[in-house]
Amino acid sequence: MKWGIVILVGCGFVWASAAQAQSRETDLAFQAVPFQEWLSEGPKAQLPWRARIFAPELSQHQRIWVRIQIEVDGNELLKRCCNGRSVALVEITDQQGRTYRNYAAQDLKEVKPGLSQYTVTLSWTVFVLPGDYQVALALYYSGREGHSLAVERLHVGSLKNDPLPESWRGLPSLEFCDPQPEGIDEYLLPGVTGRLQLSVMTRRPIRVEILENLTPYRAEQRHPTQYKDRLGVFLPILKIFGQMEVKNGSLDLTTLDFARNRETFVQEGVKEGHVDLAGLRDALAASTTKVIDVHDIRKSEQYGVFFRQEMARRFAEKKESRLEGDHALPVLIIISGMMQFGFGKRISIAPPLGGNFVVYYLRYESLPTPSSQRTIVPLPQVQGQPQLERLEQTVDGIGEELKDLKPRVFKVHSAEGVRKAIATIVDEISRM
Repeated sequence: MKWGIVILVGCGFVWASAAQAQSRETDLAFQAVPFQEWLSEGPKAQLPWRARIFAPELSQHQRIWVRIQIEVDGNELLKRCCNGRSVALVEITDQQGRTYRNYAAQDLKEVKPGLSQYTVTLSWTVFVLPGDYQVALALYYSGREGHSLAVERLHVGSLKNDPLPESWRGLPSLEFCDPQPEGIDEYLLPGVTGRLQLSVMTRRPIRVEILENLTPYRAEQRHPTQYKDRLGVFLPILKIFGQMEVKNGSLDLTTLDFARNRETFVQEGVKEGHVDLAGLRDALAASTTKVIDVHDIRKSEQYGVFFRQEMARRFAEKKESRLEGDHALPVLIIISGMMQFGFGKRISIAPPLGGNFVVYYLRYESLPTPSSQRTIVPLPQVQGQPQLERLEQTVDGIGEELKDLKPRVFKVHSAEGVRKAIATIVDEISRM
């Protein structure tokens, strides 16, 4: 699923959307027509269109979102070529009577003949809090008579047995996602300003380090689109953990690329949930699968070596800091999918002397895990994917490396599972 004001079209027909909800451009778009009069008159279908509101669901950003969609047949736009604009309006009213507006418009002279074969789809995605809303959608063509209007009720229920009931405190009832996000911003949503409340207050000083494995699988190196799909899961998780506010300690974020044997992004001392999204975007853009050099890719047997070095360095940093009188407890949170570390002998990471540390391992299982990780049953093929490439996504190399550190392991495969894991981690750290 895409988020933000997403345009799914053919033949290069793109709607120009408001950069921000409630912007001056949005106000002008609504003022150009008697919108309130339309609302008082009720729903109309003078222009062919289809309006849809999809069921609310918990997103990987750990906020409930709803997608609102308008569909117009391309031939309807061709009939009105080539003067004026097509304009779509959306107004959402929450149960306190507050209204939130946005719009999209397109110059009809840009309509191409081939568009008649397509359905032009415009969708807004909005974050919402539990409650009741009224959604009004309208479509009109400037300089022409007629309009279509739909008014629907939207109920957003609370999460059942929500493990993070306070995380949405202070958020607005509704927030439009980024308009037409590009590249990695599609997963980071830098324009969304609302942050979760994930406060961590401990009795003793702690040093929390988030390590996320963003190494592309071999199949993703050949098909970068698959890698983007995975980023759509893992980048929101990283952003959420970055919103933890550690009251008595520090919080660092790091992304790892085992194939290149390097850290791709590092942010030390994250404060008040302010993750450097621009820096993360630029770092990942420079490490995209499109620019991987075949000579730069390490054999998977070397993945474990690099991971052990990264972990050992962090434990060593802890030892050095203690010499300076800093007794902060290291808390490492590892985030990864299943990834094979070659076929050689497994070497577990040795616990540091003193054993004063905590390790959490959040393993997102995007593929079903076989009953035996060393099964000899042929694995299913995916779009011609070689069995070795499939196997690397069903063997947990990181878990085997971490075994002697006795990590707290969370096996998750959904936004709901991630939410439960975050709640448990925040609660347990707060008791330290």
